[in-house]
Amino acid sequence: MTSTGCVHGPGYYGPPSHRHYYPHYYDYYYYPHAHVYFQFTTGVYFYLDGGVWIKTRVLPPHIHIDAGNRVRIRVESDKPYLRHNEHVRVYKSEPNYRVDVERSRKEREANQRWYQEYQKQTPKGRKKKERY
Repeated sequence: MTSTGCVHGPGYYGPPSHRHYYPHYYDYYYYPHAHVYFQFTTGVYFYLDGGVWIKTRVLPPHIHIDAGNRVRIRVESDKPYLRHNEHVRVYKSEPNYRVDVERSRKEREANQRWYQEYQKQTPKGRKKKERY
């Protein structure tokens, strides 16, 4: 009589019977009035232009953002716009919001400073020069 199955003895070191999923979260500022996302760690903006999401470090001048009308969100994707419909529903723009060009300029500068400070505090794996 022969057995037709796969039996693993105590010395089996195959893949685990289950895998753990540890989500990676990304933090953003979301500006509901402008439908713009700003990612802290990369200094990148995402904005909607003609039905297409654009990724850039510098927003076009016709898009205005305001610190007084933003929310901080955390999502499990480096593409926050994938859940944009949910964000629009949950985070409503301030009623009677008016664009203030000066405040928008200050917010852009503040975001740039924030990103630069973040980069100073988290150096990218620099290799030390080895001497022989």
